[in-house]
Amino acid sequence: MPAVIYRFKDFLKDRYPFPVRKLPVHTHLGCPHRENRTGPGGCVYCYNSGFSELPDHFIDVHRQMREGISRARQKGFSGKFIAYFQTDTNTYASVKILEPWWRSIYQFPDDIIGLAVSTRPDYLPEKTLELLAGIGRDRMVWLELGLQSANDRTLEWINRGHNYRCFAETVMQVKRYENILLAAHIILGLPGEDRADMLHTVTEINRLELDGVKIHHLQVVQKTVLADRYAEGRVKTFTEKEYIRLLIDLLPHLSPDISIHRLAGDTRDDLLIAPRWKLTKTTIIQRVESGLRETGKYQGCLWRKEVLRN
Repeated sequence: MPAVIYRFKDFLKDRYPFPVRKLPVHTHLGCPHRENRTGPGGCVYCYNSGFSELPDHFIDVHRQMREGISRARQKGFSGKFIAYFQTDTNTYASVKILEPWWRSIYQFPDDIIGLAVSTRPDYLPEKTLELLAGIGRDRMVWLELGLQSANDRTLEWINRGHNYRCFAETVMQVKRYENILLAAHIILGLPGEDRADMLHTVTEINRLELDGVKIHHLQVVQKTVLADRYAEGRVKTFTEKEYIRLLIDLLPHLSPDISIHRLAGDTRDDLLIAPRWKLTKTTIIQRVESGLRETGKYQGCLWRKEVLRN
């Protein structure tokens, strides 16, 4: 049965003869936006502890990699890894600090084949890019940039701290380096956005010719500004059926060359307020794929027509 979406696992299968999975690494660098260096207060949805269960003091990167590999091996995984610096703004430090962390992957030559770094588009110094590009000469390197939306009014509402132009200019800056793959994080269902707004974000990702995208659904987490607005009735979230229908509608517009790293977000259950879904992420993906097949569509089928029209 042919694939109807281009998942990240398919991207990896095209390049490696063995299974590859991400190995989370946490450094707790913090975020300049939360610390009022790019604006007051941070993003309205952000409660960073919701995305990591490691204590703040645990920053021994080499140990995290070693123990993460060991746990995976004990569970029977025989493939290789991409070390994923996931939480916080992972370029929010000097190269002097970042370089030994990122180059720790070379201490596991039989296990780690790549590096992925998640960060903000407004905190990416040139020296940091040069370091990533250097590692990219002999390892796969992904740079994940938080966008959330390509609509400036939405970015202002969520107090993102940058506009869309900042994101686009950063993408162009990164594209000067040949050895860095680029992915965007986006959130579907942000307050005030309709289908046209979300389609605009997908269209902009296509226009920038990114390599990957992580798609999250809006989630309301405890101890956030968004939680307060949700309690006031100012924020709505998707039901499972609504979200599945939306993905079936939007994915045909996404370029087939862009690998999908995620189709739904997740948060610690004890922190999540809404939506409280019963379906697993795997089931959601399966229903999106089956829905696309039933309608005779697939990722990029409408994008091709849009390109021809333009």
